[in-house]
Amino acid sequence: EYIPEGFVEAITLNNDIAPQLFRKLKSVAALIDSAIEIEDFQSIGVQCREILIELGNSIYFSDMAGDGEQPQASNFKRKAELFVQFYLAGSENSDYRNIIKKLTEATWDYACKITHSINTTFYEASTCVTLCTSLVGVYENIRQKVFDPISQYKCTICKSKKLKIVNDETTEDGIVKKLFL
Repeated sequence: EYIPEGFVEAITLNNDIAPQLFRKLKSVAALIDSAIEIEDFQSIGVQCREILIELGNSIYFSDMAGDGEQPQASNFKRKAELFVQFYLAGSENSDYRNIIKKLTEATWDYACKITHSINTTFYEASTCVTLCTSLVGVYENIRQKVFDPISQYKCTICKSKKLKIVNDETTEDGIVKKLFL
């Protein structure tokens, strides 16, 4: 039996994603089963675009533009670009930024194509939902990477990056001063 929630969780590797995005992804994934007519498939494209716009709004904050012009409210691609530039700066992230940019643009463009195509079938609409869900997972992975306090460390002995926090030292205000891995 097809379970939309399970589909979304599997593609996003069960990462924590913004609740409003998770709800919308489950909703559009559920539509795949009942879509029959071209209008149903186009509606899936529209909903995928709306999910991407919501993703842009959930990952973006105004400081990301610096002194530059703020993107329009529904400019998902620009908000995504600023998010990636803000959090994945530096030459060590160059390849990562490039692939994310390609995925972002391709997913947006495909959702727009599905929205307006008169030849869309179940397979293209399903691909659109899969791409959209995957892209949400990619951006949530970036967010988790950025806010993971130990992601940049590795074991000095075996060089493993699979570390866990076993203890910490905090100030009286509850601010972590030191982690013990």
